[in-house]
Amino acid sequence: MRHKTRIYAALAVLALLGAAAAVGACGGVTGAQSPSSPSVTPPTGPADITGVIDALQPGSASCAVSLLVVADPDAGGGYDRAQVAVVGASTVWASGDDGATRLTVDDLAEGQRVAVWFAGPVAESYPVQAKALSVQILTPLD
Repeated sequence: MRHKTRIYAALAVLALLGAAAAVGACGGVTGAQSPSSPSVTPPTGPADITGVIDALQPGSASCAVSLLVVADPDAGGGYDRAQVAVVGASTVWASGDDGATRLTVDDLAEGQRVAVWFAGPVAESYPVQAKALSVQILTPLD
């Protein structure tokens, strides 16, 4: 019986480590995209989380910035909080009179309301951990 318990415990640890390695708070491509093209095509479908940036941490060599997004109470998404890694393949943008305009991670700040679309699988932890496919700034700070 002890042998089975140890095997199940080892499998659980491996599963958690695999999920963390696959998603990681700041895994991915180095840096963040620069606005080489001023326009951007917004993602289709609803955002995975819409809310306020509660915390913003500078990233590492593999992550431009890490965001803790707290969902709007009435947003209706599946997550109330998300730890989001903005990586090189992530797009940061805002809508304006001229359509969607590409921005950089330098335009992100605590207190901003954002909509985030996830890229790939998420780590089902609390809060959920994901890489950003796209981050739309909904209310820039003045």
